[in-house]
Amino acid sequence: MERFLEYFVPEKYDLKLQFYLEQKKFSGVVFISGVAKTDTIKFHAVNQRIESVSIDDNPVSFKVEKGVLKISDVRIGNVVIKVCYEGILNENMQGVYLSTYKYNDRTESIIATQFESHYAREAFPCIDEPAAKAVFELKMEMSKKFDGVMLSNTPLRESNGDLYVFEPTPRMSTYLLAWVVGKLHGKTVTNQHGVEITTYTALNQDVDSVDFANEVAARSLEFYDDNFGIDYPLKKLDQVALPDFDAGAMENWGLVTYRESMLLVSKDATLGARKSVALTVAHELSHQWFGDLVTMKWWDDLWLNESFASVMEYYAVDAIYPEFKIWESFFTGDCAAALNRDAYQGVQSVHQEVHDPEEIVTLFDGAIVYAKGARLMLMLIRLMGWTEFCKGIHEYFEKYKYENTVGDDLWAALRPYAEFDPAELMHAFIDQPGYPIVTNTGVDFDAFTQKRFLLDGEMPESDWPLPEIREDMSGHYVLNLSDTEFEERLKRFDKLGLEEKLRLLMDRDLITRAGVASPASLVPLVMKFKDESAAAVWNKLASLVGNLKVYFDDESEEEKKLKRYAYELVDGKLKEVGMETREGDDENMIRLRANLMALDYFAEDKERFKELAERYTDDYSKMDAEVRDSIISAKVYLEPNFVDECLKKYQEVNDPDVKFDYLAAACLVRDEKELDKLMALLGENEIVKPQDQLYLFVYLYRNPKCRKKAFRWLVDNWETVKRINGDKALDSYPTVIAKLARTKEEYDAYVDFFEPMENDSLMARAVKIGVNEIKSRLELIKKNKKEVVEALK
Repeated sequence: MERFLEYFVPEKYDLKLQFYLEQKKFSGVVFISGVAKTDTIKFHAVNQRIESVSIDDNPVSFKVEKGVLKISDVRIGNVVIKVCYEGILNENMQGVYLSTYKYNDRTESIIATQFESHYAREAFPCIDEPAAKAVFELKMEMSKKFDGVMLSNTPLRESNGDLYVFEPTPRMSTYLLAWVVGKLHGKTVTNQHGVEITTYTALNQDVDSVDFANEVAARSLEFYDDNFGIDYPLKKLDQVALPDFDAGAMENWGLVTYRESMLLVSKDATLGARKSVALTVAHELSHQWFGDLVTMKWWDDLWLNESFASVMEYYAVDAIYPEFKIWESFFTGDCAAALNRDAYQGVQSVHQEVHDPEEIVTLFDGAIVYAKGARLMLMLIRLMGWTEFCKGIHEYFEKYKYENTVGDDLWAALRPYAEFDPAELMHAFIDQPGYPIVTNTGVDFDAFTQKRFLLDGEMPESDWPLPEIREDMSGHYVLNLSDTEFEERLKRFDKLGLEEKLRLLMDRDLITRAGVASPASLVPLVMKFKDESAAAVWNKLASLVGNLKVYFDDESEEEKKLKRYAYELVDGKLKEVGMETREGDDENMIRLRANLMALDYFAEDKERFKELAERYTDDYSKMDAEVRDSIISAKVYLEPNFVDECLKKYQEVNDPDVKFDYLAAACLVRDEKELDKLMALLGENEIVKPQDQLYLFVYLYRNPKCRKKAFRWLVDNWETVKRINGDKALDSYPTVIAKLARTKEEYDAYVDFFEPMENDSLMARAVKIGVNEIKSRLELIKKNKKEVVEALK
């Protein structure tokens, strides 16, 4: 791929912007100072109308073609290039875009940016490559009188009438530049290290809902300062909850932007919502070092940003809120996601080459670059020890601050503090996909054999370096215990540590899905744990029951028996813990109750549904927040026409978590007429915003009564889906469908629609893995269905 940095090295961008809201456009003037290395230089400039170009005040000719501004006959050496241009305020949540919300019967607009991975080129002519670091000076003004706030990476230096002038940024990559302009309110705190932190939200949200995010931000920055040995390098930190935002959050240096649900915590928020916000804030703020201060040279090393941030968020939140038991969420969430995704042929490696700009967006695979990468980092940190690891990280930051790196720079910094070679270990796991299944040939794995673990093919011999085999959750591998070894551990299950318990169940789940052990063995196995009190174990039990569902046709007599099995599994424990939050409930009890109630919903326990539905009240703040979703779901189950009320509440309520409780519950309805109302919302952005359309589709596709209709809609409206999503999140559709499809009819429909997209770089990998995933599941069902059904009897 052509790198424009080879022709011109930018040093500073002096950018002035004027916004025209009514026309949905902006005008810009940018002075780019730098060094021309050749007489022809190029800049990225997408969706811009270039009006004029001059070099050192002399007008020059130029050409714009396929998003590239090309300038010829350039004097080699130091130059200042001036470009006057116009751009658009789009509505697809990338580049410079408009986000809207309703307040006092008015529609308010926010101008926001999303430049990762390569969308700064839609905002101004630039060399939009991570290694092309420069200083940015930003000036902004509105075409009409403005009474909102203007924010950027750095503090406001001066405001001259309607012109806002910001202090120069540190030397940084283009994708980290950001601004937000609009009517917002917020609160400010100062942490113990003197950093001023302000969290903003739209006027239609309660300003107090930013308090928790401020607290997490303040304490996270202190944690990173102390452990990395380098203080947060900017004067301030702003956080903004945007009503329209495609990703979860974005780590713009000093101006972090979020989905509302990833930042705001109301007085009615659940513990799960608080934990999610804490992790998201801690993740983005770790990026202020991993990614912002030190940045990967190219996108193939995206993991240098994301894998680190995805493990650091857990270390930070565990230090700040030990009562959250946050590592349990990592083990049952990230680790499980990584193991499942990484078990298919065709999956990407953590370090993945990029040959085309379109491929960049496909790198952001949450299960691989984020979850698997985080688990590999945990494996490394536990082998090194936290203290020694932080010494190496401090050295890495000191040496490369404001610069760009590759993975080997990190391993070299860590090497003096490890008793092994980090590069050898990590290259083996990061540069290739997959992980090993390890079979014991000695005593407690002091000798073993290994193969690459696969769910969709023969397992080839492998040779990953494994300094030690541990039965906790740190190692990215599966332990293939013999029946004798497995039974021995079951007998002393109560004496095992929580991580050992989870490892035992997760590995057993995987090897039954691979056919190494019988899936039917899960039926008696799961029931052994009905008296278990650890929420994390119940999380895994729920997923095991979910994996058994694929063997039973919807609404068949066999499935009714599976539902009865689920009822018998949860009944005793649910009676013990009750269906409402009790005074003194700790984090484990709250999660345990939620896991039990989710299984109880699958069991269709009508008596408990009636009890829950009676607790419904029109004022959502008067319902028990921790079981609010179960209350609304029970109401929908018993009264299908309650969907109308759910949709009404979804539109009226501003709290993002409550909104999703209503929407998700509505999509559980089994009545075809009510489902048609929900289907009508797909592709229509008036009620369900573009950022949430994928969620709506997934909720409907999960519903067996609606699965076929939802897929048909996707086929018929693919161009609409592409327009709503841009080039982001499109590959999520084949991915989520593949996780749920379980019939030959669904497989054929999947292949007919998606396989022609295998030549599309945005879709190819997801489609290929999806085909393999469904095919392997069908083979597993064909081979084991009779035995599983018999085991249930």
